[in-house]
Amino acid sequence: MGNNPVITAVTDIDAPPEKVWRVLTDFAGYAEWHPALRFVDVPAEILPGTPLQARLTLGTENDGAYEFTVVDYEAPGRLAWTGGIPDVLTGLHSFVLEPHDGGTHFTESEEFTGSAAVETVEPARAQMEEGSASYVRALKKRVESDR
Repeated sequence: MGNNPVITAVTDIDAPPEKVWRVLTDFAGYAEWHPALRFVDVPAEILPGTPLQARLTLGTENDGAYEFTVVDYEAPGRLAWTGGIPDVLTGLHSFVLEPHDGGTHFTESEEFTGSAAVETVEPARAQMEEGSASYVRALKKRVESDR
């Protein structure tokens, strides 16, 4: 990891990892709960190497279409994708689900690498941390409301 900027959000969700995993990996269903991320043309099967197309709408200069590549898909414990401009700014976005007291300890993080990582992330850190926290709150609310 070294000096690469990392944005992390953590929460406990009152549901088993399998249930959290179903919501997290239902990419077509993100529109039902995620405040800013919409996946489009979701493939039927997700495996490492699978490309994912998404649209981000935060109301910032970062809004737009993005392509991610799944790099880790281990049900129901770990999902990761990467995207960006190689050697300039790339993010490795990961989600870890761990059983905890009958529920799930959920960690979402993104590590940024590339020549523009520090100068891009650090000025926007507070906004990016709130975006991650918002993502995690929305997932928690969606999973826990479906009882």
